[in-house]
Amino acid sequence: MKVLSLAIILVAQSPLTFAQSDDFDDGDSTGWTEVDVLEAAGAAGVFSFPGGNSYRMQGAASPNQDTFGPSRIGALREEVTYTDFYQSIDVVNFDEALDQNIGMLARVKEPGLGTLDGYGFTYNPLDQQMFFTVITDEGGTNLVEEEVLLDPGTPVRLVFQGIGDTFICKVFALSDLTALVATMETTDSTWTTGTSGIFVVADENDLVSPTDCTLDNYFAAAEEPEVSTDISLLRFDVEGDELVLEFTSRAGESYAVWNSPDLKFWQEVTDAIPGALGPTSEVRITNPEPAATKQFFEVRLE
Repeated sequence: MKVLSLAIILVAQSPLTFAQSDDFDDGDSTGWTEVDVLEAAGAAGVFSFPGGNSYRMQGAASPNQDTFGPSRIGALREEVTYTDFYQSIDVVNFDEALDQNIGMLARVKEPGLGTLDGYGFTYNPLDQQMFFTVITDEGGTNLVEEEVLLDPGTPVRLVFQGIGDTFICKVFALSDLTALVATMETTDSTWTTGTSGIFVVADENDLVSPTDCTLDNYFAAAEEPEVSTDISLLRFDVEGDELVLEFTSRAGESYAVWNSPDLKFWQEVTDAIPGALGPTSEVRITNPEPAATKQFFEVRLE
C-alpha cells in the first residue's frame, strides 16, 4: 500500500469560524438526522443520493391530511446548536408538477409529528414565491412573502440568515451566483436558539400530493463568511487514492491546484474549479503526481 505524506501550502491563509458543510459526494447522509414524520402513519418517504453526489428527499402523500397534515420530509444537523446563523442550500432538481415548498429550517426544537418548533425559509418554484415562516408544533404562520421572478424549472441557491431577531432570506439562480434574484427581511423573537436543517412540504393548495426535491451543497455557520480573495483551508483528507481539498472561495472566480516536490518546480494538477457562494469549493485529485515522498500543493486564483 502506497502511503503519501502531504504538505499543504495555501495562499493568504486566515482564521476560520467553525462551519458545517456537505456536498453529498460521499453518497450518504452521515451527520444528518433524517426526519420522516409520516412514516409512523404508514406513509414512509424515501431518501436517496442521485449520482452519488446530491440528496433527494421524496415525501409520501399524506394518508389523511386532517389527521397527519401534508406530505413533508426533511433532515437536521443536530450536532450544532445556533443562535445567530447563516445557512445555504442548492435546490438542483425537483418535480415541477408538484406544488411544494422547498427550503431550510433554523432554531429547531422538538422535531417530530406535531411537535416541531422553529423558523422556515421556503421557496415554491411552481408559485414563484418565497416565504419566511414561524413554526409552532408543526403549524406555520407566514410573516412575509416575496415574488421570485424565475422560470419555475430554474435550479437555485437559497441563503437564510438570522442575527438576533432579524432574519434575511435570499434566492440566487445557480447559473449566476453573483446576481441576487429576490430577498426579504423581517423580525421575530419567538425562537432564540436551536438546530438547522433542510426540508420539503406540500403547499396548502395541494396537500394530498407527495413531495420530491433534490438538494446539494449545504453550508451552515454562526455568521456569514467574509467575501474575500483570500484562500483558506477548510478540509484536507486522503481518501483511498484521492487527495481531497476543500477551501474558501468566491462565486464568479476560478481556481487551480498546483503541486511541487521541492517548492521550486511547480506543475498544474487541475484548473477551472468554480468558486461558490457557499462559500467553499472542493476538489478531488486521484493519484496526485509526481508520487514523491513529500508533495506541496497550492490553491491559486486563476
